[in-house]
Amino acid sequence: MSPQSEEFARTRTMHRFTARRVTAVRVARMEEFIRVTLSGDELGDWTSTGPEDHAKVFFPDPETGELVAPTAASPTESGIIRPDRPAFGRDFTPLNVRINVGSGHTEFDIDVLRHDNPGPAAAWAVEAEPGDELVVVGPRGSVDAATEARRVLCVVDPTALPAAARWIEEMPDSARVEVIVDLPGPIDWVRSYLAAQGGRDVPITAAPQGPDGLAEAARAAGIDDGTYVFAGGEAGRLLSLRRYLRGELGLPRERYSISGYWKRGDANFDHHAPIDPADPED
Repeated sequence: MSPQSEEFARTRTMHRFTARRVTAVRVARMEEFIRVTLSGDELGDWTSTGPEDHAKVFFPDPETGELVAPTAASPTESGIIRPDRPAFGRDFTPLNVRINVGSGHTEFDIDVLRHDNPGPAAAWAVEAEPGDELVVVGPRGSVDAATEARRVLCVVDPTALPAAARWIEEMPDSARVEVIVDLPGPIDWVRSYLAAQGGRDVPITAAPQGPDGLAEAARAAGIDDGTYVFAGGEAGRLLSLRRYLRGELGLPRERYSISGYWKRGDANFDHHAPIDPADPED
């Protein structure tokens, strides 16, 4: 392994992959998010150790209120049984994983972004109350932060702010972390959110809103030999950034992670899908 490979090394850990029933124990407002704390006795061996982890959370049918979701194939082994009807699952970054000293149960937070024309998750969160039940599947595995990197540049829209916050929290104080946010309008609430959740203030800039805005912002920020790039957000907006990193800079794969968290016009977008169908290798 080359010295640079060691600098950007990220350890991967696999977890038992199953479906777990959880209960909302707290609901609170945090900037433009609704924070829901989830817990339950089925989380005994559940964990999340990587800043980009995602758990698929299944919500009740907005029309009927019925919770349709996968179930565990085994009480101890990996595997799920998928439902034979449509289910309403959305991916979220688990936050603040801890043990509740009162109940002894694992609990964690999900931050649900409030927005116009809410889908099943946001609509549920607005009305959520302690005692409401959901089902969580995953994370299947975790990839640790690149803690030896000298600098991390996070390029995110609001949906990926929880992941950026985990990057800030998990990098050592000696590493410089910077955030480019893809958001039209004021970003003061982003500063407040990241400072509160990430645990420290970091430089934050707003990306230009043109079609190549994210590439322009990354070019202006500069990506030197000590920089790791994490990017997450709307897939179409990320395309110019990916082409800049891979094509113009020729950045090695070990030095960036880029993921489409959603895609405009596609309610069921799979975040595992390639950002650039013409160049699907990531």
